[in-house]
Amino acid sequence: MDFSTPNRVLPVLETIDRLYETEVRPREEALAHRLDDSRNYLDADGHLHPELWQARREIMSAAADAGVYSCYLPESLGGLGLGRHEMVFVEERVYRYGVGLNPALLSWTEGATPRLIFCSPQQRERFVDPLVSGRATSLHGVTEPQAGSNFFDFTTRAERRPDGTWELNGHKAFITNVFEADIAHVLCVTDSAAGKRGFTYFQFETAPAKAAGTMRLGKTFQTMWGDGITGEFVLDGLVLTDENVLGEVGGAFEISMTSINWTRMRRAGMCSGWGTFLIEATLERAKSRIVGGKPLGSNQGIQWLIADMWNDWFTTRAMSLAVTWEVDNPGPWWKTERSKDEVRKICALKLQNDEAFYRIADRAVQVHGAAGMMRDSAVNKLFLIARNLRVPGGSDEVQRSTIAQTLGL
Repeated sequence: MDFSTPNRVLPVLETIDRLYETEVRPREEALAHRLDDSRNYLDADGHLHPELWQARREIMSAAADAGVYSCYLPESLGGLGLGRHEMVFVEERVYRYGVGLNPALLSWTEGATPRLIFCSPQQRERFVDPLVSGRATSLHGVTEPQAGSNFFDFTTRAERRPDGTWELNGHKAFITNVFEADIAHVLCVTDSAAGKRGFTYFQFETAPAKAAGTMRLGKTFQTMWGDGITGEFVLDGLVLTDENVLGEVGGAFEISMTSINWTRMRRAGMCSGWGTFLIEATLERAKSRIVGGKPLGSNQGIQWLIADMWNDWFTTRAMSLAVTWEVDNPGPWWKTERSKDEVRKICALKLQNDEAFYRIADRAVQVHGAAGMMRDSAVNKLFLIARNLRVPGGSDEVQRSTIAQTLGL
């Protein structure tokens, strides 16, 4: 295993640095009054302020034009075909810039997701190209008010009608980007008796569905840091055709696991980048804060906190690079069939990253003291994000249970 920065990633990192200086930083400075003050971050309805959404969309488009936004997707879909090991270096470069508008440089759950790999060639112009180009955003409609990690608890259904079309009815909740999404990917039950083959993904444009009243938006769910993009929707008699099926009928379980595994492996670069940001900010605080005539960092207790932060970051990053290298060899990272050993290591990667990053963020708040507890500080935001990360994509407990099951328990 070679853990140095891969050669073909180097120009991508240079492009990210350039995009940050030309596209992100100017917008962050212009919108500092919204980014740095939670009172201005949301609009009157509790949604992410339109000015911030507009800035994010502009950054997405610029990153797509530069070939960065969807660089993990196969070249056949407009990506660069980067593997998960290579993406650790890409993602950590994006996230080490902090918690402003920089995350919009890369597609996340509201963008071009791995589910697009399963679209048919006939669906490319309608559903793939708008997302890969950064001109459209998406939502992933899986979780329901009473169902999450266990697929067999889902009740949102798609039923065949006599004319061969599908009718969708159900309720999805805790959905990211529900208010702005242009395209929806929704998991439905299509055959309750078929086990894992009883689920199907459907994709559709949200605007016509909203206009027809067959997709009704519900309440806003404010997350711990009040992101303003999480909510619910109800499908009430939405009629679609086979042209809206993502993948094949009965194939949603495998597609969903590919998407979830991508989310889990993506923690590697995300947590490494944000961890680096917090370590650097904490070191600066320890050196510049004077207590009793001496720098705060001259105290052994503070030194040990920062040493533990670095140790968590270093060991976790090394594990992430090892796991993602194994996933890519032989690859591809989006394959639907995985050995128990691979599943176990992917779960371990997410678990280790989420919990190590949480410890890093917690110690960063501790060293910053009162300044770290201020609601709108970057340190405080990242602490709240770190706590949040331990639930979506499969909670810490789900990861532990899966690890145990793959060990034969």
